[in-house]
Amino acid sequence: MKTKNETPANYLQPIRQFLTRTVIGNDEAVDFVPQTNMRIWYNNQVEGYPLHKHDAIEIVIPMENGYKYIANGRKFDLNMGDILFIPPGILHEIECDYEGSRFIYLFNIDFISKFFDYRDLEEFIKEPRLVNPATYPEIYSQIFDHFMKINDLYFLYDDIVLEMSIYSHLLAILGTLARSYAKSEPICIIDTKQRETYIKFKSLINYINTHYMDDITLDYAASFVGFSKFHFSRLFKEYTDSTFYDYLSRRRIQAAKSLLGDDDLSITDIAFQTGFNNLTTFCRSFQKIVSCSPSAYRNKLKRKNQLPNLEQ
Repeated sequence: MKTKNETPANYLQPIRQFLTRTVIGNDEAVDFVPQTNMRIWYNNQVEGYPLHKHDAIEIVIPMENGYKYIANGRKFDLNMGDILFIPPGILHEIECDYEGSRFIYLFNIDFISKFFDYRDLEEFIKEPRLVNPATYPEIYSQIFDHFMKINDLYFLYDDIVLEMSIYSHLLAILGTLARSYAKSEPICIIDTKQRETYIKFKSLINYINTHYMDDITLDYAASFVGFSKFHFSRLFKEYTDSTFYDYLSRRRIQAAKSLLGDDDLSITDIAFQTGFNNLTTFCRSFQKIVSCSPSAYRNKLKRKNQLPNLEQ
């Protein structure tokens, strides 16, 4: 017979059990299942979890009674079936003072930043998001069903992890949410002129995404689509919900984050390789977008890579 707070046999961890928390300050290095990019818990503990953050996305679904999260300074009182998404790098803590059960998911989603349409998801995970029948009525049920299928796959075996199958469901979830959140047609295209303008701006975005390291000025971008600077700036904001220079900076910083994993490149080299004309501007932009300096981000990557790969 299962005792209080004991994990049911059908929800035991594959490969090996969770070992221990590794926390430096508020930064936690997630104890993923060995040789994988994930950890999923069936959690029925009556205890909280102190303030922390990590590089993984965290998702929680209460299955019996509620649960309380404080994420990015906001309090979420979760009901059964609610799905809360906590983006990577967001400070959060858990309050739990009564019995219940919930699934908690931690996934490494770094590789998704290389996808062509990542920007739509990036907008969705800028802050914690609550998904339930009230907030996302048209897609909630299919999102919930995908998570239940993930549970079935994760807890199916005790000696392997069906990681590709699980990630196929996670990508379906994130893709559905990104499409729902994004303005798939930023302006209602009702005539030929509007459609032509839309195509021009789509071509410009494609150009920026592949030539971000070049000296792309506002003048050049405006001439690319054939508008005055004033008209271009207004339309760019309308089409992307971002200023031209903010969008360009985010794309450059996204590339810089990948390059910071290469110790052979200096931070100055990375600044120039990603299109910044001086180190000061690069560091200021990186701090603004990532909320830490380039060197601090590189050190986080090093600590993550130096964690022992503990086997069963």
